Amino acid sequence: MTTCSRSASITTSTSPPYTPPCARRRRRSRVRARHRSATVATMRAIIGATRRSRTGAMDGQRERRSGARWLGLAAAGAHALACGASGASVASGASVANEPAEEPSGGKARAAEENARPSEGKAAGVEAGGEAQGAQAPPAPGQPMTRAEAGRYVLGLVNRDRAAHKLPPVRWDETAARAGRRHAEDMVRIGFTGHWGSDGSVPEERYTAAGGDGFPMENAGCFADAIPRELDPDPRFSAESLERVHQAFMNERPPADGHRRNVLTASHTSLGVGLAKAKGFDIACVAQEFVDDYGTYQPLPRRATIGERIRVSGEIAAPAKIAGVGLSRVEPGKPIKPEKLLKMGGYPIPPPYATFFPKGFKTPIPLQVTGNRFDIQVPLDDRGRPGLYGVSVWATFPPSDELKMVSLRTIDVVGKGGAR
Repeated sequence: MTTCSRSASITTSTSPPYTPPCARRRRRSRVRARHRSATVATMRAIIGATRRSRTGAMDGQRERRSGARWLGLAAAGAHALACGASGASVASGASVANEPAEEPSGGKARAAEENARPSEGKAAGVEAGGEAQGAQAPPAPGQPMTRAEAGRYVLGLVNRDRAAHKLPPVRWDETAARAGRRHAEDMVRIGFTGHWGSDGSVPEERYTAAGGDGFPMENAGCFADAIPRELDPDPRFSAESLERVHQAFMNERPPADGHRRNVLTASHTSLGVGLAKAKGFDIACVAQEFVDDYGTYQPLPRRATIGERIRVSGEIAAPAKIAGVGLSRVEPGKPIKPEKLLKMGGYPIPPPYATFFPKGFKTPIPLQVTGNRFDIQVPLDDRGRPGLYGVSVWATFPPSDELKMVSLRTIDVVGKGGAR
């Protein structure tokens, strides 16, 4: 299963420092090494939990007969500058992958300040009243749960653990859950764990397609053996299968604790849980989509042409304060074979190729700011190249002046004549 927390920061200096490519390569190598060791440790925790349970033992026997492996956990941040994904073989059929968020150019990816708190508002698809989940997880039902019931059960597990660390609860986010379900079902059908989809999609892209406009950070876990399976169209989930995955996240230890840190990031305001199952297995494939929601934003086009100017505007909610807008770009996604998905490793959230600040800072185009309202028109043009462009919004959380991403949406940008 792959988890990734998406919290990012860049320096607030007028001229952000540049990280040489050689330094970035060395950093990625260190991150991948930590990721591999974390994968093995978390996998072992899942194996142990599975073997201690009668249901888990039955699943393990069924898996060995079919030659399947349940590979893992993966951590990915859809709206920060980095994310991890990978897996490791487990006899009981689960995959675990973990990678700390990678640094953006000129900054450092890390959790939001402990004093950050959710905004009073709520995003579309996010229910109010999450506080009712409180410090205790809901009692485990005696019967298997529907997908909707299972999602709320995982929400309760998350809020129990956040309360134990004196963190505010997160609310249910149906928009994020839709994005997570798309990915969970993809992992079941193809037999992999990671953050790239078999169609080449990435977490922030799936979240945007579902209608999200905050900053998502993904934890994921499923099979990792590249064996296709039939989806259960009306799945039922045991409490044990859900707890097994979530507890594997929480049992991680520093520095290989990306999933755990994602669950315990103070700035998260909501959570959507995507769930899926293969027929004949009591193994929950899970995509936890944590969201930082600190604003309301004007809609962006889903598709644009190179050089086209777009308007990025909205209002940031307290305690956050608007700081800047960024543009990033990656190559357009293409279908990926299952065997390659299992070897792709961490998913780095792309750093901005251009960042726009208010007047008084070095900026290609000044960001217009009135209070916490902001507005700017920017061209989508990274050296004339089409691709998947990311539009990010950055804020500070006083008293800290560190910049953190609070929104990341994607636009499919094509060349003249529609070329990609």
